[in-house]
Amino acid sequence: MMEVKKLKYFVLVTIMPALSIVVIFSYAFIHVQKDIDILSSKIEALTIIKEVERTIFDIQKVRGLSCLEEPSEKSTKNLQLFRENVSKNIISLREKLILIKDRSLKKEFSEFLYVIEDNFFENVSFEKLTEIIYKLMIFSHRISYSFELPLESKLNDYILTNNIVYLLPEIIEHNGQIRAIASSVNDMEFTENQKKIVTTQMDKIEEKLNKLEQNLLQFYKSSKHDKIREDYKKMTQAQKNIIDYTKDELLEKSAFIESYEAYELITKNIEVIIELYNSNLDSLNKSLIEKRRLSTYILFGGLMSMLFVIYINILFYYKNRKFIDKIEELTITDSMTNLYNRRYFDQVFENCLNVQKRTEQTFIFIILDIDFFKMYNDTYGHQAGDRAIKMVAKKLKNSLKRAGDMAFRLGGEEFGIICVGMSETEAFDFANRIRESIENEKIEHKESQVSSYVTVSMGLIVVKPDSMKSTSDIYRYADEALYKAKNNGRNRVFIF
Repeated sequence: MMEVKKLKYFVLVTIMPALSIVVIFSYAFIHVQKDIDILSSKIEALTIIKEVERTIFDIQKVRGLSCLEEPSEKSTKNLQLFRENVSKNIISLREKLILIKDRSLKKEFSEFLYVIEDNFFENVSFEKLTEIIYKLMIFSHRISYSFELPLESKLNDYILTNNIVYLLPEIIEHNGQIRAIASSVNDMEFTENQKKIVTTQMDKIEEKLNKLEQNLLQFYKSSKHDKIREDYKKMTQAQKNIIDYTKDELLEKSAFIESYEAYELITKNIEVIIELYNSNLDSLNKSLIEKRRLSTYILFGGLMSMLFVIYINILFYYKNRKFIDKIEELTITDSMTNLYNRRYFDQVFENCLNVQKRTEQTFIFIILDIDFFKMYNDTYGHQAGDRAIKMVAKKLKNSLKRAGDMAFRLGGEEFGIICVGMSETEAFDFANRIRESIENEKIEHKESQVSSYVTVSMGLIVVKPDSMKSTSDIYRYADEALYKAKNNGRNRVFIF
């Protein structure tokens, strides 16, 4: 039997920890591999979205140049170049359709690309081009949801996704609206309606810039990507420059240097934003490489840790056999009452209070003892006293209905109760029910000065979430409340 017992302890202190480490590190490795798959999927999604946005940017340029009333040779040449770029982008997007898993989305997007290709080289109106742009933006959103990009739990990746899929394309489109109107003016002056449209678009840009700056502040708190930080600053400054130019040169002076020059001034931030997309993709690629490297380290570290733990525990087992035998004998319950003992109370009191601070619930502590217990022992004997203690313990245990509530024997005839989530009235009624149930057992106590039966006095403190105190203060206040309960006639509950 002794050998079986030794084997049991050997398994307990050596094999079980090793198995636990295997399980933990296996789970961690699987989790890292899952992160790698997610990141790979995100890179695929961002590759598609990048191409969609590139197409949108070129269509916006086509729209702006098409609005020129008197196009120059240079602008005509650029218009043809951007049309060709759009055609190339559409071919590239078709090749990337295979990455989209959602069949319905893939089919709709493919059909829409054919619609663009069939109609794009005709004389398409400003409104038609704007409609194409907005539909492409919607497809970009749908692609991001298809790959679950907006559901990213990590703050930095969520911020980057939000900027790439939503904020930056919208800023570009608002700029495109201003650019198109600026390009269409040939009488050197804005109409009131054009001013209204430009002002509206400018307000929207400022609104998006504010959101972008908020994202940027959050991103800077933990980001180490200097390239992204630099690109964000460049883009933000470029957009602010356009707002200042629009206010100072276009709206207030109501005159243009030249339509094509206005077009170029407003367009200059496009390449900056495209560069921002590239830096975001680079950061995700770096993150993917780091995750793969981490998975290797985890696997190696898990193996070495497992061997180390096995060695340490074998050493511990052979050199500390006596301590292991003593650990077996330790218990957290009181042998007479089966309530938690004082040792366990001292361990969990602080932890329970910390839990309540985090969950912002009220914390209730009750301390009680049996009235005139020494007289009871002297009159009826210690065996009867033990029975009285067991009766009180049973009543306390039966009164606790919730998983987080605990009762303790703190020593002799003194007990404690920890509860959570009650108001002061509810806690007072709860304590009184316990007190009445004990007296209703009608255990004779003829030496008691407050009742013919065994009774208890109780001190109660209810600590609200916004006035959390230390455990020593809570215990002292409850003890003071118990003292007042005794001084005011016993067999009662007193709230601190």
